[in-house]
Amino acid sequence: MPGTGNRGRPPKLPPVRLAPREELAAAARVAPLLRAARLVACWAVAGQQAGTAAGLPAGPASAAMTELELMPAELDVAWRVAAGTGMVTVPDGSATAGPRIDVLASGGATDVLTMWEDALSVMLGAEDLDGMATALYTVGGPVKMDALFEAYMAAAGSRDHAGRPSRPGEDLAAGLSAALETLADLGVVELGTDDSAGGLTVTLSRLGVWGMHRHLRAQGWHVPVLGSAARDGAAALLATLASCDAEDGEAEIATWLAARTPARAAGELIDAARRGTPGLRGAGFAVLDRIGDQAVPAVRAALDDPVLRAHAAVWLHEHGEEAELGPGERAWLLVDLGAGLLEEADPRDVVVELLPDLPPKAQADMVAGLWEVDHPAVTDLLTALGEHHPDPAVARAARKAAFKARSPSPGSRGGRP
Repeated sequence: MPGTGNRGRPPKLPPVRLAPREELAAAARVAPLLRAARLVACWAVAGQQAGTAAGLPAGPASAAMTELELMPAELDVAWRVAAGTGMVTVPDGSATAGPRIDVLASGGATDVLTMWEDALSVMLGAEDLDGMATALYTVGGPVKMDALFEAYMAAAGSRDHAGRPSRPGEDLAAGLSAALETLADLGVVELGTDDSAGGLTVTLSRLGVWGMHRHLRAQGWHVPVLGSAARDGAAALLATLASCDAEDGEAEIATWLAARTPARAAGELIDAARRGTPGLRGAGFAVLDRIGDQAVPAVRAALDDPVLRAHAAVWLHEHGEEAELGPGERAWLLVDLGAGLLEEADPRDVVVELLPDLPPKAQADMVAGLWEVDHPAVTDLLTALGEHHPDPAVARAARKAAFKARSPSPGSRGGRP
């Protein structure tokens, strides 16, 4: 699937493979920040220390730092996590054991992960951490430390210009260091080295990927997961494929098909193609290739659907079946395929691979008539051809056709051939 060029849309998140829950829970149990939070909670409860959900008063805080060998910042974050996860409560201004005080030591995997997820929410509510963790998830791999610092500086600078006094570079560097340390103590990130460049890198841990996946999904992001294809519908499969590399994509398709009869799989793919964008339509018919002859009845039935007819006719013809396809339908299919490519790819790449391998004069004649195609994306496609086609005659024909497509005319473009 094409993979770049989300013009004006939020960045697509990479598909991730989630680790087994037992492995994730084991990592959460040894996260230094969770262990420190439990230590502080147990200490405060044993001494019936005064406090609030926001922190300990000066006297108890000083005693805790001495007895538990914690720095002020370490104590502050440990207490906030202890209170935020239910390890400790302070209903009357005095520390009392919360319902989760022993979860880290004796709770099951689900309870441990639920508590860790609450700790992550507490930390992501702090300044700078949510954006940093989201950026690491979006990249989907190790990020060089200097690149992360530059992005952090830029983000902090825009916040400062929005109403806060600007901070010197050393303060921002200290803020980045503290943010990374906090995320590392919770087990969210891991540090590494880039052997080719000789620099430090930071990446989400497997636990961090799981936590950010749940966090972003709760915010309404589309967060595809590799390995979940068997239980998802065709629309989810096609959306995941749009972000996969070829190897992962083939594995997802194989898993999804193995969980269904050929007839059921073909029906789901046809339905997803009918409801989807041009890009998902093309992907749906590509997956139907994996089913082969057993998909023929479902594809033949799709000939009655105006939006699917051209795709279905070409698919049937490529599989040795009889299916008529008129010139108008071929033009509609060309526009639909181009619209699908424009969903993901750079327009310069689209114009190179979309048009048939014909002489420039024949390409110009073909493009000149596309304005008559009743498709909602025809103007966008013609505009891309006019701006990026390398042959002047074809580009000029596209610009003229785009002008005609924009002009008022009887009828409307409803997206059907």
